[in-house]
Amino acid sequence: MGYQIKSELKDVGYQVRNQIGDHVILADEPVKAGGTDAAPNPVQYLLTALNSCLSITAKSMARKHPQIGLKKFEITTTGTVKRFADKTSKVAEIKVHFEVETDLPLADQQHFVQSVIKYCTVHSSLDPAIEINFEY
Repeated sequence: MGYQIKSELKDVGYQVRNQIGDHVILADEPVKAGGTDAAPNPVQYLLTALNSCLSITAKSMARKHPQIGLKKFEITTTGTVKRFADKTSKVAEIKVHFEVETDLPLADQQHFVQSVIKYCTVHSSLDPAIEINFEY
């Protein structure tokens, strides 16, 4: 499966118009970074992609295995950006905190969350490059 996104830099702050099929999303930077704060910045979208993928993976697994009895699946994620002397930067660490309620015993619920992490495409793509710490 492949994906195509067309992005166009606008002439306002750091705004970027992204066309994804029939969907349009805007990216920007905060005012203090020279943007207009009209939309999340790219790092925030990266973290959103991780949370969304983990959540969709959980829902997919719960649909295939009704005995999970998924009642609550909430994630709070924090990303830390490291800046280097040459003015480059990267997301150096991501902390992911899960709040999960299921019908499973605690040990099985932890196994469920570990499986969600394992099967999340975005996590698998980021994992080798970024330290990711999970709490549940």
